[in-house]
Amino acid sequence: MKEHMIWLQSAMGAGSVRAVRALEHFGSAEDVYRTLPSERAESRIFTAAELKRLCETDLSVSVKIAADCLKYGVEIITLEDKKYPHCLSVINDPPLVLYVKGEMPDFDDSPAVCIVGPRKVSEYGKKAAYSLAFRLSRAGITVVSGGAVGADYYAHAGALKAGGKTVLVMACGIESGYLMKNEALRRRTAESGCVLSEYPPETKATCFSFPVRNRIMSALASATAVVEAGNKSGALITAGHALEQGKDVFVIPGSPSAKEYEGSNALLRDGARPLLDASDIFNEYILRFPDKIDIKKAYEEHKKTPEKAQKTEVHKKLSNETLSKEAKIVYNHLDKHKFYPEEITGTGLDSQQVLAALTELEIELLIRALPGGCYELCGR
Repeated sequence: MKEHMIWLQSAMGAGSVRAVRALEHFGSAEDVYRTLPSERAESRIFTAAELKRLCETDLSVSVKIAADCLKYGVEIITLEDKKYPHCLSVINDPPLVLYVKGEMPDFDDSPAVCIVGPRKVSEYGKKAAYSLAFRLSRAGITVVSGGAVGADYYAHAGALKAGGKTVLVMACGIESGYLMKNEALRRRTAESGCVLSEYPPETKATCFSFPVRNRIMSALASATAVVEAGNKSGALITAGHALEQGKDVFVIPGSPSAKEYEGSNALLRDGARPLLDASDIFNEYILRFPDKIDIKKAYEEHKKTPEKAQKTEVHKKLSNETLSKEAKIVYNHLDKHKFYPEEITGTGLDSQQVLAALTELEIELLIRALPGGCYELCGR
């Protein structure tokens, strides 16, 4: 039963290296559940803290989690399911349960690249993440990232703009309300790929859940691409996981004197591959996925036919169905070329809804973010 896998993962915690050992030893999560506490202790698999949690974690919690997933439209995929990615199952600490919203790509038979960088990314880093994701996505490569602000956001946005697949791996529950500014991004991602997590839908993020989450991002992808990383960037953690998992790591080089590239350049010094253009990735994986990567399409000019131009005009008039009602309301209330979110009034929306709408409008290139929290209109 899936409830028993949920129970075991809840008791053992995310990223447990002993959870899989427990399955192998006892045969199934249900067997672990039905085993006497004394027999669990005799197995010498669990720590004292884990033994305590196994006793204190009630199966009714798992039943509620399963009900929540049904309510939110979240699919439960366990380590025992055929849909579970093999590339994720073979790492030392695979999640026993994945919670998925959207359609998960076949990671074992199609190319994917994890794009990472800092939350406080430079203007160059933003453009690099967006452009790289756009090219990779146009070529048929799935873009994986973490859904945060900064480089993650621009990676997902680039893939969405290209009309390709992107996968957002959360460090909390899918329905936890984390970073409401990116709610529109998550919704669009679930429509074109999927949002996934090892945490139950309503689980809140912690400072520990982000580095633990990163191992999933690197494991799902054929390679990890670092667009920018200082000496304490979370991108370095993802790159480290990728190296431990035997995956390729590509890094965009930066000035040796720039602090935002100290981590990036250290990775290059230690053997990571320089990433000067998307072709560096295409050339590496075209032979492995000859029928899945279309390099020509990645570099084709995105010319507007009369039909496409007409659609663009319709889009800018906000009659495009892909825009949410909130995004249309906010756009129609923008009466200045440059503006701050707090200057948008009279919409009837709360501050979180306004921020989510601005994110959606930015993805669609109707507005763009400027330094200092300011935005400006594009082509109006």
